[in-house]
Amino acid sequence: MLKNLRHAGLWIGLTALLLSGCGGGGGTSASADSATTGATPVALKRTTPMGVLVPLYGYPLVSSGSGATYTTAENPAWTEVAANAAAVPTVAIINPQNGPVACTTPPSATLSAFTQGIGQLHAAGVKVLGYVHTSYGSRALSLVQQDVQTYAQCYGVDGVFFDEVSNKGSLASYYVAAAAMVRKDIQPGSGQAVLVAINPGTYPDLSIAQTADITVMHESADLNLPAAPASLASYPSAKFAYLALGISNLTQTQAATLSSLYQQGVGYVYLTDQGGGNDPWAKLSTSYPAQIQIIQALNQSKN
Repeated sequence: MLKNLRHAGLWIGLTALLLSGCGGGGGTSASADSATTGATPVALKRTTPMGVLVPLYGYPLVSSGSGATYTTAENPAWTEVAANAAAVPTVAIINPQNGPVACTTPPSATLSAFTQGIGQLHAAGVKVLGYVHTSYGSRALSLVQQDVQTYAQCYGVDGVFFDEVSNKGSLASYYVAAAAMVRKDIQPGSGQAVLVAINPGTYPDLSIAQTADITVMHESADLNLPAAPASLASYPSAKFAYLALGISNLTQTQAATLSSLYQQGVGYVYLTDQGGGNDPWAKLSTSYPAQIQIIQALNQSKN
């Protein structure tokens, strides 16, 4: 893949897509224009590039054959994310088994596969987060801490992605404590800052958002984006992440959608056509390379 996308062909193609981004498609997918539904237009000068936040929930290896013909190879989704990381800031979320598999000596086959895969992502410049669910604040903090410490001790991740996060301010102390565990125990390499990401899937109370470096304020099978409430005015839009899944007309809509999200200052995005009853995060979007090209072009247009 070309890494320098400031070529006339891409700019012509991107312009055409932006002008015709409301193309066809069915199912529950919305048109690209709906990405601004209810949103107040914002004229911003971005100070940070847009990145991708990719739930990379597939196993790092794929296998084929059996017996004497059994072989394994790197999961193409992992290699594609690594291959495109030089073009756009990339944060990947790994999820071995609804959280980490246990540390063992010697390492289990699963642990070895993930540590090897994480190493390859790191070599490509990807920041890696470990998945931890919180059951909307009802999961015992001792279990959350156990997951965080397992990632810290055996996986070499750069932070944690908290899923099933409550949007209610009454649970802020729970998420303050969870985030503090991550910042205490996770030690990324090369002096990088630890990352805490949370997924309420909607706009949360400010006290919840303030616990995180990245807040997923949209995780849905549509391209809608309601305006942020006034209570979140002090939370930087560059810390917001937008995930859309099961978008059947993604090739027609993603350019206009990404441009709209870029103009609104959203810091991290990931749009996928995967879904429809299957785990939408087990496979990479079929439009991932084009998505990266569009985001890189948007970032370069503001340089």
